[in-house]
Amino acid sequence: MNHALHNLVLPGLDFGAPAELYARVDGNCRVSLAQRKLYFKTGGRVAFDTYFNGFSVDTWKRVCGISSLSLSLCGQGSFVARIGLHRASHEHTRAGHRLRPVQRWWDEREIELRDGEPGGFDLPCWDQIETGMLYLELEALGEGRLDSGFFATTSPPPHRVKLGIVITHFNRKQYVLPAIRRIADGLRNQPEWLDRIGLVVVDNSRTIDPAEAVGATLIPSRNLGGSGGFARGLLYLQDQGSYTHALFMDDDASCELESIFRTYALLGYARVPKLAVAGSLLREDEPYRLFEKSAKFDGACRSLKSGLDLRRVDDLLEAERTEVRPDYGAWWFFAFPIAETRYYPFPYFVRGDDVMFGITNDFAIHTLNGIGGWGGDFGIKKSPWTSYLDMRSHLLNSMVLRNKSVTFLAVLFAYNLGRQLFSYNYASARAINLALAHLLEGAGFWRRNIDTLAIRAEIAAFSGAEALVPLDALDFAAVHREDKPESWLRRLGRIVTMNGFLVPGGWLDARVLYQSKGFYGSAKDIFLYRRVLYQCEGLGIGYLANHDKRLFFTELMRGVRLMWVLLRQGQRLRAEYRSAVAELASPAFWRGVFATDARSATE
Repeated sequence: MNHALHNLVLPGLDFGAPAELYARVDGNCRVSLAQRKLYFKTGGRVAFDTYFNGFSVDTWKRVCGISSLSLSLCGQGSFVARIGLHRASHEHTRAGHRLRPVQRWWDEREIELRDGEPGGFDLPCWDQIETGMLYLELEALGEGRLDSGFFATTSPPPHRVKLGIVITHFNRKQYVLPAIRRIADGLRNQPEWLDRIGLVVVDNSRTIDPAEAVGATLIPSRNLGGSGGFARGLLYLQDQGSYTHALFMDDDASCELESIFRTYALLGYARVPKLAVAGSLLREDEPYRLFEKSAKFDGACRSLKSGLDLRRVDDLLEAERTEVRPDYGAWWFFAFPIAETRYYPFPYFVRGDDVMFGITNDFAIHTLNGIGGWGGDFGIKKSPWTSYLDMRSHLLNSMVLRNKSVTFLAVLFAYNLGRQLFSYNYASARAINLALAHLLEGAGFWRRNIDTLAIRAEIAAFSGAEALVPLDALDFAAVHREDKPESWLRRLGRIVTMNGFLVPGGWLDARVLYQSKGFYGSAKDIFLYRRVLYQCEGLGIGYLANHDKRLFFTELMRGVRLMWVLLRQGQRLRAEYRSAVAELASPAFWRGVFATDARSATE
């Protein structure tokens, strides 16, 4: 009996991704995006050495111990099927080492496909291959069609897996309802998955009607953010008793269903019980560009493999190279074993909970090309609220998880505060100050503010200046500064004048400077400009920020006072938080929270 490991994913319309992520076709091969099929004329060729369809030898041999491999195809027509391999080789150049893909063919067969009769063959070359990306190439000997295909093994999975998908939702029905339908329909269309994979939606906004969530277990809940939503879903899976693994997914992260099925196969064949699977995130605005393939945390979140072009074979090989062990996988797609989960989410609400969850549970995190989805630009999403969330989680995670010195924490805080002040983002600077003030209150703060309701209201009250509104740079005749090296004299002037805040207002350039919206502006470009237009590229929205000495020095002095308190009380806080994490990130803590909510609902 064959056990599917890796299904071919043909290009479609669902996500607007380029076809090169799925298949490389020539002029005699036509892609039907609506049908997700390939049509061939005589001589037409397709190669599957792509992000979604390249078969990772290292993963399936080293991580899963797969000892046999075969290929099955469905369609119609006569083809030559070739099995190729790309592996990475290091080339020495004058500029240093460069990764160069090396290709060779391992097998070639003529294969006849008939409607309703899958065709295929064993791959004896599997015994001889140790590393690289295995792939299929098809050449049509006449007119033909390819409907589907998969790599399989005769070895049964050593582990029984029942995977519970948990999606947390808040007021984003336009995103979550299509995701529910896509997953539920995909499971119904392949009935063998119905008793293997379940879908749980924790509705933090309590706006989804059960009739809208057919195929999912719907759990209405108070809005406790992603932390509370995923904790609620994890408790449900644990209490059911039949689930072995959980998969956390955001409601705004879109993925191919094969990412879920491939994850299931990985977990079933995993050689180590602590194996967790972190899905990649690709950028929605550049759907071939890798944003993150798991991450490290050393006081800052360091995305691994960021920026790779996943249409390129050399970048695909680079994405699969493992130089460092990941610390965590973000919750746009993170699967893990329930039995190996000692710590539940810390009540961060959102931001930073995935970091602490991954590190405290010490999962053996693995990534794989073809497992992942697309998400929006985090720089565009940046706001005073996210600045607050990021600052407090970075400080606490650095303090507790990485044992960073109090001096490091103070520098981390000052650096982030300064970036916003010099960007004229005074609301974000105020939010960063508020984050440290709340951290200094100790562990009791988190118990009192688990829903962040009062905090969100407080920050919303002063965030108006950074609200995104329709704006056009042409209306302001905004200046675009050329990106060129800065002279030492100009840099010295910026330092001496605190980037222009010690310069009389009358000396400032009255023109509007253009900056692409991101996490912060460029201090060297903003220097001596009175106004800055932050605009989201291609979206026609943004906001205007102004040089304001009063707001600058108000937040600067508030930050200095808070930093002084941190330096004096940091060691005491570290001891308090280390003790508190074991409680606040425990199943018992969350059971108490949800039990209180249930009692309140009945009163």
